[in-house]
Amino acid sequence: MVKEVETLIKLGYQVKVICCFYQEWAREFDQEIVNRNKDVYIYCGGDPVNEKLSYYKTRLRQKTSWRLFNYTKAFGISENAISRTHTEALATARSIKTDLYIAHNLGALPAAVMAAKFNGAKVGYDAEDMHSGQFKTKTEKGYLLNKFIEEKYFPHTNYFTAASPLIAQHYKQAYPYLNPIVINNVFPRIDLPVESKIHVTQPLKLFWFSQTIGVERGIENIIGAMTLITKQAELHLLGNCSDEDKLMITDLAKYNHLATDQIHFHQPIAPDELFKFAARFDIGMATETAPNLNRDICLTNKIFTYIQTGLAIIASDTQAQRLFLEQYPATGSLYQKEDITSLANCILEYAQNPEKLLQTKQMNYQLGQTQLNWENESKIFRRIIESQESG
Repeated sequence: MVKEVETLIKLGYQVKVICCFYQEWAREFDQEIVNRNKDVYIYCGGDPVNEKLSYYKTRLRQKTSWRLFNYTKAFGISENAISRTHTEALATARSIKTDLYIAHNLGALPAAVMAAKFNGAKVGYDAEDMHSGQFKTKTEKGYLLNKFIEEKYFPHTNYFTAASPLIAQHYKQAYPYLNPIVINNVFPRIDLPVESKIHVTQPLKLFWFSQTIGVERGIENIIGAMTLITKQAELHLLGNCSDEDKLMITDLAKYNHLATDQIHFHQPIAPDELFKFAARFDIGMATETAPNLNRDICLTNKIFTYIQTGLAIIASDTQAQRLFLEQYPATGSLYQKEDITSLANCILEYAQNPEKLLQTKQMNYQLGQTQLNWENESKIFRRIIESQESG
C-alpha cells in the first residue's frame, strides 16, 4: 500500500490514507512511514496506549458483532465483525470527497464501497491475499464472514488487482465477473554492493523473515535440514517472536544437535532497512507450508526481497512458488515442502558449489535492478488509475 500511496503523490494526486493501530511492535515503523507524509495519514479507532477508551470500545464492538454474526448479517454486524474500525473509517471516508477509494484489505472494503456510493466515486480493491482461502474448512465462522463480505462488496468494485497470478486466477474462478490484474509485490530498486566472491571458509548464511516468527512457516523444516548437511550453516530469523515460539525453536535446534550459534533471532526493523540487512546473507528461505489455499497461492514479499537484495532463493513447492520458479528457474531451487531431505539437498547444492551460489546471487540482484522492481510494476498501477479517470 505504501508504494502505491507514494507513487500517487509523486504523480501529483491528492491522497489520504485512513488507517488504524495494528500491533505495538509495529508502531515505531509505522510512524516512520507516516513522518514521510504527515498530512496524508489519518488514524482512527484509538490505540491501547494513548486513546484507550476509543480502542477498547471498538474492540468490544467487534467482539459483539462477531458473536451476533451467528444470528444476523444485517445492521452493520458483518462489517463491524470483520473490521474493528469499520464505523470510524466509514465516517472519515464519507467526509473526504474524492474520485477514487482504494481498499487494501477485506476489512476496509465495506467502508470504501459505502463512502464511494455516498460521494459518487469509484472503488478499487487490492487483493494481497485470497481472504476466503485463509481457512482450512468452509464451515469455519471466519470463512463464512470473509465469503459474505466478498460476495456482498466485490460487485461494487471498479477495478481489482491481485498480488499473485494464482490469487487472480482463483478469484476469477470464484467471481467470474471480476477481471483481476496482477501487480506483483515487488520493491523499488536499491543500490547495494555486489558480492564478488563467496567466502568458503565461513558458514553458509540462511535468511528467513516475516512480521511474525512462529509455527507452520517451515522453520522447523529448515532446522531439520541443517542437521543433514556437512557444511556449517547459520539460520537468521528476523521478525517479532514470542518467548514461547523462541523457546520452541531453540529447543528444536538443541534436539537436532545444532550449536547455539547456528540459530540467530533478529528484532523487527524498519521496512526501508530490511534490504541492506538482508544483503549480508547468502540464501533467502521461502519455506511456506501451505496450511490453507491462500498460503498455497500467494506470492509473498520474501521472494521479491531476496531478489532485490541479491540472495539465492530456496523455496517450498507451493503452487505460487512453483509457478514463479518455472518462470524464473535461475533464481533458485525448489524443494518438496514436507520433505526435509529435499530441502537439505537444495542447501547442500549451494554449499558444495560456491560459484553457482555467487552467480545466482549476482543474477538475482541484476534481475531486481532490470525487471522485477516497483519502477516497472508501478506502470501497471499507473495505467489502472489513469483508466479510472477516463472511464
